[in-house]
Amino acid sequence: MHTGSDPQMPGAIVTGAGLASFQSETFQKRCLRSLTAAHGCWHPRTMKTIRSNIWNDQRRPLTGNRPRSTFLSGLFRLVLALALLLTVGCGDRREPDDAYQAPALEVEEEPPVADPQPKTMPGLPGEGEGLYVSAVYNDQEMELRIRFPTDQPIWYHQYLVYRDGEWVRYGSGSDGPDEHGLYEDRISVMWDDGSVAGFDQLGGFATVHQGMRSTRSAVDADAVREHPYLGEELGRSDVRKFIAESRDEVADPDELWRAVRPEEELQALREAGTFLDLWQWRAHRSHPVGYADNGYVLDYRHSAAGRSMYTDNVNAETGEPQWMYDVEQVGLHALRFDQLVARAYGQDDPYFLSETIAVPFDPDHPWEEGDAIPHRLLRESDGSRGAIRSRGGYEDGAWQIALTRSLTAPDPLDSKSFADGEQYHVAFAVHTGGTGAKHHLVAVC
Repeated sequence: MHTGSDPQMPGAIVTGAGLASFQSETFQKRCLRSLTAAHGCWHPRTMKTIRSNIWNDQRRPLTGNRPRSTFLSGLFRLVLALALLLTVGCGDRREPDDAYQAPALEVEEEPPVADPQPKTMPGLPGEGEGLYVSAVYNDQEMELRIRFPTDQPIWYHQYLVYRDGEWVRYGSGSDGPDEHGLYEDRISVMWDDGSVAGFDQLGGFATVHQGMRSTRSAVDADAVREHPYLGEELGRSDVRKFIAESRDEVADPDELWRAVRPEEELQALREAGTFLDLWQWRAHRSHPVGYADNGYVLDYRHSAAGRSMYTDNVNAETGEPQWMYDVEQVGLHALRFDQLVARAYGQDDPYFLSETIAVPFDPDHPWEEGDAIPHRLLRESDGSRGAIRSRGGYEDGAWQIALTRSLTAPDPLDSKSFADGEQYHVAFAVHTGGTGAKHHLVAVC
């Protein structure tokens, strides 16, 4: 890393006390091959430079102290993500002609694909746009500021809709954009302090392996359920993100998912801080109640300790909602499906259901065809999981979000501490356009 002075330089971060920039590092072929092996080949588009400028919105600083300069020039000498994948592709990356130039992918004319139709996402940033990131801090807290331009923001997420006398769930992004736009935008941030091998070069791709869910190599659910740790201990039926340090060495990469190290060794890794800190801001499931979700990646993508800010709002026996809107507070018992599809509910409307505006579900209410109740009930979070506060919203054509957390880890077994003068690597991912699972924009260090 070196300092610079040109605020227009791609990759530069303008701060209140000067400017810090980073030099592009070669994106090794093994990174793309790792992605290809796990996800299969999609139609690629292009790679855009992520220009990281301060979100200069003149909002008030953190309580108690005047903010210092952006942590890149003091607290954090971050190596920021360099490129935005509009869709995931196959092929080798070219060597950069310029230290600050994010090169395009070299692609075969007709790359092999699982689906002959290209996977595209609505709401992508326009030409010259990208993900804008900056931060401030004081003696107790740091605030990460994120701006993501999109012309199709989505703050709706999965609803139970009354159809022919039954409640049917709508909203899924795992197979691509949800046809009704009922899958929330999400911004994820992974942090590392040098504990995870390869993260400084691969970013989030360091967590991608053969057998992961929603990929062509996805492990059969029954095989995962029969696994003594993933299935019997964790109660899982799929393979999600993990880091190589959590596995024993195996000759066959197809078998790496199975080779989970003994639990006492996993615990030792957590105590040593060998994991990735994962923040997830969710436009529906966390933001309305003022939180971003906190978690970590080691042997699996885990939630941090504490109470979640959302829970399922469905009766497992009847399939009906457990909670509905309090008509005395909200003025309605349910939303309308056609209004959701028409994007008629704004940020100030009750598009979400929280415990403060909910009452127990009444099955005897005269429900009408197309009534809709959120599939998630939002609530106050606590512990390490509730340690990241969020504010902001969609304004001027972009999500403008601020995430605040203590510098000291709320729980050192699932979160990283941030210390003045230390170096941290960070990678970003954005789910947008009604997509989930593997369909997202990514940034790689």
